[in-house]
Amino acid sequence: MEVTQQLQATIKELIGQEYGLEVEDVFIEHPGNETWGDYATNVPMKIAGLAKQPPLEIAKNLSYKIGKEAVKFTWQDREWDLFESVSFAPPGFINFKLSSEWLAFVLSQIMESGEAYGASILGEGKKVMVEYSQPNPNKPLHIGHARNNFLGNSVVKLLAFSGHDVIAANYINDWGTHICKAMLMYQKYGEAVPTSKPDHYVGELYARFERESADNPQFAEEVAEMFRKLEAGDAETIALWEKIISWVYEGWKETYADQGVSFDVLFYQHNYKDSGKDIVNIALEKGIAEKDETGAIIARLEKYGIPDKVLLRADGTSIYSTQDLQLAKDTFENYNLDKRIYVVDVRQGDYFKQIFKILEILGFHWAQNLYHLAYGVVKLPEGSMSSRRGLVVYADEVLDTLVRKEKAEIGTSLKVTDNVDEIAKKVALAAYKYGLLKTDSSQDIVFDYDQVTKFEGNTGPYLMYTYARAQSVLAKAGGFDAKASIYKYVPEEPGKSVQRVLYQFPEITQAASQQYAPHLLCNYLFELAQRFNTFYASSPILTAETNDAKDFRLLLTAGTAQVLKNGLNLLGIEVVESM
Repeated sequence: MEVTQQLQATIKELIGQEYGLEVEDVFIEHPGNETWGDYATNVPMKIAGLAKQPPLEIAKNLSYKIGKEAVKFTWQDREWDLFESVSFAPPGFINFKLSSEWLAFVLSQIMESGEAYGASILGEGKKVMVEYSQPNPNKPLHIGHARNNFLGNSVVKLLAFSGHDVIAANYINDWGTHICKAMLMYQKYGEAVPTSKPDHYVGELYARFERESADNPQFAEEVAEMFRKLEAGDAETIALWEKIISWVYEGWKETYADQGVSFDVLFYQHNYKDSGKDIVNIALEKGIAEKDETGAIIARLEKYGIPDKVLLRADGTSIYSTQDLQLAKDTFENYNLDKRIYVVDVRQGDYFKQIFKILEILGFHWAQNLYHLAYGVVKLPEGSMSSRRGLVVYADEVLDTLVRKEKAEIGTSLKVTDNVDEIAKKVALAAYKYGLLKTDSSQDIVFDYDQVTKFEGNTGPYLMYTYARAQSVLAKAGGFDAKASIYKYVPEEPGKSVQRVLYQFPEITQAASQQYAPHLLCNYLFELAQRFNTFYASSPILTAETNDAKDFRLLLTAGTAQVLKNGLNLLGIEVVESM
């Protein structure tokens, strides 16, 4: 049982004994000021009215009853006190300070568990599909897709780390006039084979259509006619479509590999272009949808405070939303899902409200387990991206730029001479991923190359360097004795400060998993790195005053390195062992 659960159980039992009350929830938090303690609860203020006593009196009584000896843990075949002290404070708080033995026990757990430290069985027996990326195969992935990819990939890792059975999915919008625009330009101007990276080449064709269509209004009708042929199954048009999208897929394959992103299953819109009509018929039968004057079928949702939604066009053809309804149904039934998460930008919020509500009122019980994980747009220092203004930054170009910058930094500031290219690539990916994950996903981001590549401050390279620094110390030490010294030796404050963060890692991974929030993990890792670097600067490790001090500090260094590595892995970041 974890500390929080132990505390909650103990407090609930005492409240029942002392005041005859049953308390459903006991809120436990980490105080903002660590001198107060490692954990705190305000439950005396919550029950004061029912207990008919001042909250400070309740806090005093409960803290006395709990005492430092009330909660124990077992380690090395003996019992230890979990807390060093239990105190109360106005207006009605109870504060708990963890014992040195517990903090030392955590270090032993980190070393024993290794890469599994922080994992849980929170989601055991639950199957979740995370759908992310969802690009259109008419151009390369851009930096907005990169945020989607990194967010989705990290959520997959976090859910798996907490025991879920996770399926990473990608739904590719490969059917529509957007692809016909690139196809038309290829017919008019294209080369037999791509003259650049294949997805970039197709993107150039699409951009050419956007540039030239204003002066060539006939292009719109030509695209419409091409799509009609595509829908009708014209062999020549189908062959051209297959050629164009295959080039894009070839380019994407390289981009995904560079980003360290992969999927368990791929869904393609062309396989669903005629799907969803059965669901539409159910909606008609139940009076949820109706035909309008044009013959289109509309789901009436305004009474739910949601805009109405077209389900079928007047000509009877399905649209993206119809297909999404069918895909949701198919995946829940075929994969026996407990939850389905859509990682899609915040601008599609109303769309998912419509889809989820339609499925709910149609009577699909699993509709309540659909979740839209919305993320904000990525902006550049010069403003929002815009295809029309030519201000689009492709994901490949971002990574290339970051690699160049990190390579220059590594060659000058860090004086690295071996494996420079490999290290620069890993550090660049750390800058890229961390730069897009450290902010709450609901917020917009301004992506600034100069900020994310720094080796100081809240950046991926800073965390990578901290990990490499710890590994360097351990390599120089050549080993250490972590037996009795880990609980006999009481560290100075900089060391204790690191310990007071290390034990929180399992709590953070669970919270990040439950909230689909990698930024919580980013905040934690930055705090840990800062504390470790303060400890490193103030407490000699290899030249410590005693052998016990040296062994303990090496153990603390090893524990910090392991937690940094575990956390970075959950963000999709591969560490560098030396730098």
